[in-house]
Amino acid sequence: MKMSTELIPASKHHETPVYLGATAGMRLLRMESEQAADRVLAAVSRSLRNYSFDFQGAKIITGQEEGAYGWITINYLLGKFTQKQSWLNLISANQKEATFGALDLGGASTQITFVPVNSTIEAPENSLQFRLYGEDYTVYTHSFLCYGKDQALWQKLAKDVQVSSGGTLRDPCFHPGYEKRVNVSELYGTPCTKRFEKKLPFDQFQIQGTGDYEQCQQSILELFNSSYCPYSQCAFNGIFLPPLHGSFGAFSAFYFVMDFFKKMEKDSVSSPEKMTETLKSFCSKPWEEVKASNPKIKEKYLNEYCFSGAYILTLLLQGYNFTGSSWDQIRFMGKIEDSNAGWTLGYMLNLTNMIPAEQPLSPPLPHSTYVSLMVIFSLILVAVAITCLLIYSKPSYFWKASV
Repeated sequence: MKMSTELIPASKHHETPVYLGATAGMRLLRMESEQAADRVLAAVSRSLRNYSFDFQGAKIITGQEEGAYGWITINYLLGKFTQKQSWLNLISANQKEATFGALDLGGASTQITFVPVNSTIEAPENSLQFRLYGEDYTVYTHSFLCYGKDQALWQKLAKDVQVSSGGTLRDPCFHPGYEKRVNVSELYGTPCTKRFEKKLPFDQFQIQGTGDYEQCQQSILELFNSSYCPYSQCAFNGIFLPPLHGSFGAFSAFYFVMDFFKKMEKDSVSSPEKMTETLKSFCSKPWEEVKASNPKIKEKYLNEYCFSGAYILTLLLQGYNFTGSSWDQIRFMGKIEDSNAGWTLGYMLNLTNMIPAEQPLSPPLPHSTYVSLMVIFSLILVAVAITCLLIYSKPSYFWKASV
């Protein structure tokens, strides 16, 4: 907010709206204690009202909304809602098919949102209807609470600690030589681990990394229940998922984690096979070596990259049903045209009604078209001027001749 007061001219503060949307972390808190969640929102609201902006309130958005706003953001920034197609393209393709799907990964939840083609959305709760710029969109979206990367790690630890030996958990998702003590009360302090909760004979346990990617992936796979599906096709945990279609933008933690591995080796995320080889090598490196090679990255993030990379690969392939052939349809994106990819812009666009339901009558011209028209207009003016001069001079010539 301090940065905003400096960037936005003071004369515009009173007419600049401020919205606050809280996502899965607050949804989890509300599950634990609605009163605690209300107190947090009230405290945040009091703080924001101290600024001179036009504060419009704070709310906890649903997982469905979070997925939809992310989808709106990336397609708005990519120009997918307003792009024009020739009549030839319209014969074989529909503008709605050109939209990108959205893959969002946070700390507490993950969302998948896209426009299915030639497929019925069998679960009505996963269907949203939009009318944007004169086009109707039927969008599939689902938010998997507790399957953000942080809460997924807590789930894995809660599952694995049950078979640990004497308060020591030898964990393949952490580097060899890595050690950390964890309080059992903290482990069970989230609703996401309740299904694994049981009385343990210790109050603390110690994680000891072993750095084995294949064992790590197998442990992660146990978080996804694929044993039943009440629909024609599912993601996991019995949740309907239509056949994937088109390109997808993957942002938030999807981007940040994959960008870390991409910087290690340029083509390390170009295919599932390349990513697997990269993770095998990275996870097996001693913790001291990893720290020495990445001195600028905080340990809090660095020690979890092995798990996060393995989790993302498992989520995309086994959770969301991407394959080796459809992997190249995923674009890991942090920014689009200098704007952050994520749900927040879509949230703001929706609340301020900046995306019209109908196509504007006279949309702004692209710069190149504008320049071309100005050149043509100038040439026409020159031609008109020359024609007028010729017409004006001819009567005078014939008058002199007759005299």
